[in-house]
Amino acid sequence: QRQLELALAALPESLRVVFALRELEGLSTEETAAALGLGASAVKVRLHRARLRLRELLAGYLAGEGAEP
Repeated sequence: QRQLELALAALPESLRVVFALRELEGLSTEETAAALGLGASAVKVRLHRARLRLRELLAGYLAGEGAEP
């Protein structure tokens, strides 16, 4: 969980907020768009970019480099 927190903190705010609302808070794309004053397509793009960046940031940890025995 600590690795995820660090990775989330490393995201640009525009991506982090969308990721948090969609994935952590469970808002729909439309709800997230309304909350942030964005279009649904912008939310989808930002969520996609956030997931890609998190995957990159967590790749080493998920491959076992940071896993505890």
